[in-house]
Amino acid sequence: MTIVGVLLVDRIGRKWLLSIGSFGIMVSLVAVGCLFYQSEVHRVDCRSAVARLVRQSGKGPIKFTPQLAASWIHRSSLPGKAGIVPYPATRPVSLVVIYSVGKFSDQTTAMRSDSRMPGTLNISRADCLPDNAVRAFFVNPFASFEQAKKAPLVIDHAWLTPVPTAAHGWLTLAALLVFAGFFAAGPGVCVWLALSELMPTRIRSNGMSIALVLNQGVSTVIAATFLPLVGDWGYSIVFFGFAACTVVYFVAAAFFLPETRNKTLEEIELIFQGKL
Repeated sequence: MTIVGVLLVDRIGRKWLLSIGSFGIMVSLVAVGCLFYQSEVHRVDCRSAVARLVRQSGKGPIKFTPQLAASWIHRSSLPGKAGIVPYPATRPVSLVVIYSVGKFSDQTTAMRSDSRMPGTLNISRADCLPDNAVRAFFVNPFASFEQAKKAPLVIDHAWLTPVPTAAHGWLTLAALLVFAGFFAAGPGVCVWLALSELMPTRIRSNGMSIALVLNQGVSTVIAATFLPLVGDWGYSIVFFGFAACTVVYFVAAAFFLPETRNKTLEEIELIFQGKL
């Protein structure tokens, strides 16, 4: 798809390629969000149940069995509870528990209720706390290692989520590949070319340096916050948020970006000065 973008960038222009690419990104992200929502709408929050079992078992392992999962689902659906959208009781569910001590956290491996061997919830304070203060600094430089030693163990997230069907998984993969394809053919090819052409000659070097720093900075923030955001809000909300950001991108490309194809740098400057 990058090759497709390279072949089209001088034929249909930067504006059209950025517009088409950002629109395809927006639609594919909405599709991915909808696909994740179909599973996450059935999620069961079982933090209190997990915390109760951890207190009862001490440091011992907890077997994640279909019977245990069914009991948590049943309790969450009782009158007066924040009920869930019903789904077949025979449908397998997955569980991942995220827990913390102070500002240091850890998580269990993903477990499924239909596994031949029951999964084991091994939750203990020792798994969260680093070995020493030096390691603690590199794990979380904003956390106090000494305070964490005295802090209680807290179950941050424990969601029972129905396991999607194979067809659902293939659709999600297809939507992600469509997203990657539209990005590669549109913004992945055009954005740097358009930026370098739009900036006046006298500030082009400084402008591109600032643009590069901003681009890498935003990429770093997204990479650093993606998993915490997913843990707090779920995949669907995160992908819908990305799609909303892409709407701004599409509007800017489709309505405010001038076409720079077959124009000299001097002509592009005249466009912004209103003289062309």
